[in-house]
Amino acid sequence: MAVKSAGRVLEVLELLGSVRKPLSASEVGRILDYPKSSTNVLLRYLTHLGYLSFDQDTMHYFPSLRVTSLGAWIPAALYGIGDAASMLQEVHDVTSETVTLSTRAGQSMRFIRVLPGSHFIALKMDEGTVAPLFGTSVGAAFLATRPPAEVKRLAEAARAMARTRAARQSIDGTLQSLAQVRRAGYSITYASLFPDTGAVSMALPSTSDGNVLVMGVGGLSERIRRNERAIVRAMRAAITTHLAPTSRQNHRSHT
Repeated sequence: MAVKSAGRVLEVLELLGSVRKPLSASEVGRILDYPKSSTNVLLRYLTHLGYLSFDQDTMHYFPSLRVTSLGAWIPAALYGIGDAASMLQEVHDVTSETVTLSTRAGQSMRFIRVLPGSHFIALKMDEGTVAPLFGTSVGAAFLATRPPAEVKRLAEAARAMARTRAARQSIDGTLQSLAQVRRAGYSITYASLFPDTGAVSMALPSTSDGNVLVMGVGGLSERIRRNERAIVRAMRAAITTHLAPTSRQNHRSHT
């Protein structure tokens, strides 16, 4: 029962994060198919703990600022004294495009931080979204940091899961691009996740535990093509400025 309740807590927070608007208890229960009584108890308890706010007038629940603190420290902790949040914000300020931070999750890359672009038409993506490891800019940037034997194992696993010719072609295309990604120090793809969009991705220096995060900048294809060099400069400058000195040295060795 305790495990089930813990799962429901995460499902509620993920639901509110995906809809990005206040919801009533009945709406939460209907969407997640929870019993009415347990939904009310769960939402009241989360409110009591300070993770949800409750509007007495509208009878709606919404995440509190306390929720944002749960994972905000992780990127900075991974890079010691580095200020990962400021690094992402600097790139966002310079490019005005959607800036992301992602990590590998099995055969996918999971976006753990997303700063939406400020252009009238910008790449829309929610935190928690996953993208294929093969066939995407963030995936290629990550794979370019891995040893050949590991890349081979991941590619074989991806091929075993592939159900379409297009999926198999994306695997081959990513493998063929890795040498260029390593030389350039970044990956760039177009229409890999959404039509008419492009993304530039750059692997950050590996952390002390060997974890590799990837920073990405995405937006309309036309803007990304036109501003590719400026985007890459902004990303490299932010990494140099905001990551810990030891990470800076690692980054230069990667690029």
